Amino acid sequence: MSLTLIRKPFIVKGLALSIAIFMMNSAQAATEQEQIQQLRDEVKELRALLEQYVPQSKQKNQVLPTATIVANTSNTQPVQKESPQKSSLGFHSSSGAQVQLYGFLRGDASYQAKGGNGIFNRINSVDLEANEKNSDRFYSTATVTRLGLDFKAPVEGANVGGKLEVDFRGGASNDTIRIRHAYMTFNDWLFGQTTSTFLATDVQPEMLDFNSPLGIGTYRTPMVRYSGKINSDTSYAVALEKGNDDNRAPALTSKLKYDFADGNATTSVRTLLTEARSKVAFDSNNQKISANDADLGWGVAIGAKYKFTDSLQAMIDYSHVKGDSKFLLYTNNAFNVNQNNFGLNLNEFDALTLGTTYQITPKMRSTLAYGAMFANDNNDFAKQAFADATQNKTLQQGWWNIMYSPVTPITFGLEYIYGERKTFNGQKGKDNRVGAMARYNF
Repeated sequence: MSLTLIRKPFIVKGLALSIAIFMMNSAQAATEQEQIQQLRDEVKELRALLEQYVPQSKQKNQVLPTATIVANTSNTQPVQKESPQKSSLGFHSSSGAQVQLYGFLRGDASYQAKGGNGIFNRINSVDLEANEKNSDRFYSTATVTRLGLDFKAPVEGANVGGKLEVDFRGGASNDTIRIRHAYMTFNDWLFGQTTSTFLATDVQPEMLDFNSPLGIGTYRTPMVRYSGKINSDTSYAVALEKGNDDNRAPALTSKLKYDFADGNATTSVRTLLTEARSKVAFDSNNQKISANDADLGWGVAIGAKYKFTDSLQAMIDYSHVKGDSKFLLYTNNAFNVNQNNFGLNLNEFDALTLGTTYQITPKMRSTLAYGAMFANDNNDFAKQAFADATQNKTLQQGWWNIMYSPVTPITFGLEYIYGERKTFNGQKGKDNRVGAMARYNF
């Protein structure tokens, strides 16, 4: 028998055996695919049952099984880490509003080489050199401790909220409860007492002294305010605010604020219109020494803050005001009364504050700043105030502080302040002191 005839049956049998093995493998693969598909269908049914019987709030906290058989993960994909939950002192009121408690415990101490009668800033009334009586004094207090409640309650599609904040700087002795903020909000409207719209506390340099820097304002006034946005970066506010007690009409204030998209800068422009009004006064002989009179007071202001790096930022704020003493700190009287015609002589001044803050380490920062007030010394107000030692031609003040937070809620601070005041007739007084602070935020 030839070799060709012998090989032929073996080739046929081998081919048949190969086909059989291939068909068996194909059948087994098909069976595995059917099992995988069946497993996926069962998982879908399980998910449907969970969605039907398990409350939605519980599902959010559960990790449901997936039907992925092979997981291909890339080493370049970022790993999402869960942010730690912040502890909060919050609760719900009987009406369903969310209430958040906040505040701080704070103690202050100050050694005053020269200055005014009290622990905190009073640069406008420090002792004049000819009559120094408040030098070499030590002060301490815990009355700046603060408590606050924030309210939030979405009601019938409207955003309703409010704030109540108090400290213990009320009364003649500065040791009783004082309301700082007390207002409610309804969508874009605000009703109640809060910081004046004419002010911009977000662009003022940090000062350890509780009475705040020279050159700016922190006045909190009863008001009705409407706020809105022109676009994502530009916002505005218009308000009617309480001015001086003798005024017949509220003050009109406005603010236009622009926040740069990169988050490194902000700037604002503000305006003020208010009434300056005197009332009838008589001397001991019942002779009229002043009469009802009124004039228009006004003010404009502009401020900015810029972040040069993650560690360094600078801020500046400038105001020009005529006929008002309410909104900015440490200013002269809004007016004096002309003794000849009982007309009003309006005070006019410029106020400036500028400074820089450097983040030395994540736990330590330092601020160096300067504030000033320059009154117009060539008007009728200045001429009549020439002999009045309580009215100032210029005020200047510089300060340097360092703040240290060893842990997040606790801050220790140390600050040196030097300032001078000068009256219209050339008398001078100095402010020279060191202050320290310890604060626990909660």
